[in-house]
Amino acid sequence: MKKTRGCLIVFLILLLSWQTAFARTDTATAKDCFQKGVAYENQAVYGEAINLFSAAIDLDPSYTDAYLHRGMSYRFYEISATTEAVEDFSRAILLDPKNAEAYYQRGLVNEFIINNEAAKSDMIAAAGLGHEEAQRWLALLNKQDEPVAAPAPVAAEPLPVPKCKPAADQGFDLAEYLPGGMQPIVYFDFNKSTIRSEGFAVLDEIAGVLEKKLPEAVVLVVGHTDSTGTEKYNAGLSLRRAETVKAYLTEKRNIAADRISAEGYGEMAPADTNETEEGRARNRRASVAGIRK
Repeated sequence: MKKTRGCLIVFLILLLSWQTAFARTDTATAKDCFQKGVAYENQAVYGEAINLFSAAIDLDPSYTDAYLHRGMSYRFYEISATTEAVEDFSRAILLDPKNAEAYYQRGLVNEFIINNEAAKSDMIAAAGLGHEEAQRWLALLNKQDEPVAAPAPVAAEPLPVPKCKPAADQGFDLAEYLPGGMQPIVYFDFNKSTIRSEGFAVLDEIAGVLEKKLPEAVVLVVGHTDSTGTEKYNAGLSLRRAETVKAYLTEKRNIAADRISAEGYGEMAPADTNETEEGRARNRRASVAGIRK
């Protein structure tokens, strides 16, 4: 009996150790969350992007680019979320006093809420750091043709913040690598998750890019629906569409499964109006976004 109990205890210890190790390998990092957030941002799915940037910040409160991109997503997701956007841009500036884009974005928000002096101050700071859009903004304000430059702001004691890669090196637009202005989107018939015949050519081009031009790239497939049906049903349908695209790329074109994520967004991110059949047809889709090269 004692021997049996001893064996059982050893088995339980081994099982718990295995579960702990597995859990650690399945834990997302701040960088993972940020990269997925950029991919959603590139697809204009700003609500989910905000959630992922927030997760990155929770995991690493010093992640400057996560604050910057969350602030930008707030601007597009909810026009009244100016306070949240300003707070995020201000935090990015505190972490990186020479972040020209953060000054510029905060200046745009201040301009929107008619805080003109603060907007001008932010644009001067961004222009002094070499931000071309801020320079043009100031040139227009002063009715001059030459861009305005100003001394860069100097922090008394810059915070020792670890720098992450620029966002451009994280998320990317897959369409730039496809021929003839082709978009990485396939469409579906009403209430179907079967790829239409014309979609295979698009997926073959995407597979070619992933095989030859970007052999290390990781992408995200996002499925969508029109507004017909319940939200719960559409969430499942959109996921099935994304998984169908992933299955084609992995099973038919031999792209490694760990290079492709599939998620469904239901009816929450329409590309067109749901008031017409033409618009609904364009919403029944799955798009492929680049997460990292």
